[in-house]
Amino acid sequence: MKNRLVKNLTCTAVVLSLVILVTACGSSNNNAGDNTAVNASTNAAGDNAVDNSAAANNGSSANETVSEENAPTEVSGVFNGINADKTVEIETGVGPLTYKVSAEIADKVATWEKGTNIKYQYKEDTITAIDKE
Repeated sequence: MKNRLVKNLTCTAVVLSLVILVTACGSSNNNAGDNTAVNASTNAAGDNAVDNSAAANNGSSANETVSEENAPTEVSGVFNGINADKTVEIETGVGPLTYKVSAEIADKVATWEKGTNIKYQYKEDTITAIDKE
């Protein structure tokens, strides 16, 4: 009886260890939902502008069309200023957000006043286009 109990406990421990291992390592897409939630809340905070660049390329070949994942997101906000490290701060409905910018965009916005209403496009954490509203 004692030998059987030890055998059952050992098997149970091995099975539980495998379940924990599979649960912890089983999903390689752990953080994808976090980025989607941030992008969705940023879009909701803006005026929910839709990027129609993929629709404009309907006549193009498959290589030239921009997939929805790779397309920049377009949002409205309020320009708060540019920092020395070439990042801009923009006030959105979810609070102030900081984005990296190219030297060209940094020069463009350097003269803008704080509080200017803007529309911008970004990919990940980098602004690809920005204009006053």
